[in-house]
Amino acid sequence: MPLLEDLRMPGKFLGVDGQYHSAGSFLGTDGKYHPKGSFLGQDGKYHSAGYFLGQDGKYHRSGEFVGQDGKYHPQGQFVGQDGKYHPQGSFLGQDGKFHPQGSFLGQDGKYHPQGCFLGQDGRYHYAGSFLGQDGRYHIQDAFLGTDGRYHPAGSFIGAHGRYEEPEHLAEMERHTQNGVNC
Repeated sequence: MPLLEDLRMPGKFLGVDGQYHSAGSFLGTDGKYHPKGSFLGQDGKYHSAGYFLGQDGKYHRSGEFVGQDGKYHPQGQFVGQDGKYHPQGSFLGQDGKFHPQGSFLGQDGKYHPQGCFLGQDGRYHYAGSFLGQDGRYHIQDAFLGTDGRYHPAGSFIGAHGRYEEPEHLAEMERHTQNGVNC
């Protein structure tokens, strides 16, 4: 049973583990706190509300279905001409492969995600990218650091004096500069 709500942290309570947890969370039989609506499955693990035990003995999200291949697939997927499952809205491109909805065939003969554009460098870049003073393209909200290089938003100068960059954004920045995946 949760302890009384702490006035310093509205909507949270101090658990028996000494940590604050969201109101409605509960202490499970495993000694950990779980979000409201979670339940203990037959596998002995806690699952989010809406999950169900499938015929394969695993828990799946609400709306998933068993396909012709006997595997579970997210709601809205369909079987393509290639016999594989694809997200709703995907289409068969001229290259014989399925592509996400909104993708387009670029001048380079490859398919690119919706919003990508052909830059002055002849490569495709993510939507919102911009051409920096260094002549390269950078993801939206990147900034020119004191070191003369562009860094993704959220980067900061660490204890060692170098820029620390959020991993996923740093990866996107590299892809944008190289015109990869776009």
